[in-house]
Amino acid sequence: MAMQVPMRRLPDPLRDVTSLAMMSNDVRAGEVFEIEPTTSGRQWHIPWWLLLAVAIVVAELTAHPAIGVAVFCLKFGLNDWRTAAWLCRVDPQPRRSHSIWWFLVGSGFMKIFLMSSIAFPILAGWWKAITNQDVIAEVKVAMTIGLCGMFFSFVVNHIGLYFASRRHVRVWLNRQLHLFRDGNVWPVRLTGANRLREVLNGSAFPAILAFMVGIVCLILFGMNQAIRPAITSGFVALVSGLILLGHGLSVKRIVARTSEECWGDLPELELDDSEM
Repeated sequence: MAMQVPMRRLPDPLRDVTSLAMMSNDVRAGEVFEIEPTTSGRQWHIPWWLLLAVAIVVAELTAHPAIGVAVFCLKFGLNDWRTAAWLCRVDPQPRRSHSIWWFLVGSGFMKIFLMSSIAFPILAGWWKAITNQDVIAEVKVAMTIGLCGMFFSFVVNHIGLYFASRRHVRVWLNRQLHLFRDGNVWPVRLTGANRLREVLNGSAFPAILAFMVGIVCLILFGMNQAIRPAITSGFVALVSGLILLGHGLSVKRIVARTSEECWGDLPELELDDSEM
């Protein structure tokens, strides 16, 4: 039996969360409750200027500005990582929280490396004007970082996919979960659309790319009668195709059709005695 967590009424600035919470019939709008903030001191926030300073130092030490850009883009994934840590702390169902932890971590990595691979090519012209250096090599580094990050996101998300499927956990995720974390509000009531499928399909990009490249190379090598490269390309296409097939079947099993399939076991919010 989960331990009862003491609750208290939210202060007025945090009641904006109520517009995103699904209230039961016996609870009026505005009646959201917050977990007693015994660990509120653990909440942390990294400012942009600090990450920028660290990114500049890393770029100077490594002589690769693209790596510095990747460090700065950590900011885009920190929100998901903070929510993953918070959910594991407050959710009384470890099967659900530990499964969702993988998806949030994978989503954070995907945002970081996607933004870094996009940001540096955009900044390449500005960097060349300042340093008068050839940035083609750095653009290649940035794209390599992006592809490696997407592959890492693919691995992390599919570890979560495996655990959720094995534990028979259906998952419903969207950005509203970050708002509940910011207000330290539990239980959560997510009313927006489920974004988990978008996260998983986005992380499957390496497998999709490998499948397409394998098919193209198989056709080209086959036309040129290069047997060994054609066999290798066919093997890559076959493995990536099987991965995509397993991905599609597993996603269908764990994506919740409604928010209640994921969060329906949470207790209903209660009114204070003074409000009865």
